[in-house]
Amino acid sequence: MLAISLPEDLDARLEALARTTGQSKAALVEEAIAAQIEDLEHAARDKASFERWLMTEGVAAYDRLKADPDSALSVDEVRARLSEKRAGRASR
Repeated sequence: MLAISLPEDLDARLEALARTTGQSKAALVEEAIAAQIEDLEHAARDKASFERWLMTEGVAAYDRLKADPDSALSVDEVRARLSEKRAGRASR
């Protein structure tokens, strides 16, 4: 069990929402906390996934670029490739 104290303005908003929805304040708080935890878990998974990518593919790409700087793409080339990818996804 968890007991919390809310600032008056937040408690008033919660009370109004409870009246509007017909849900208890406890149910609304539980729902909000569950949604926030899910969002935080998703963000943590995304961060871990990005860090894995960075340490594998990102490092490998950096090493290739360092070995052959002429292989770098210009900003215009990057934009063109991204546009092509977007167009390919849109046509699916």
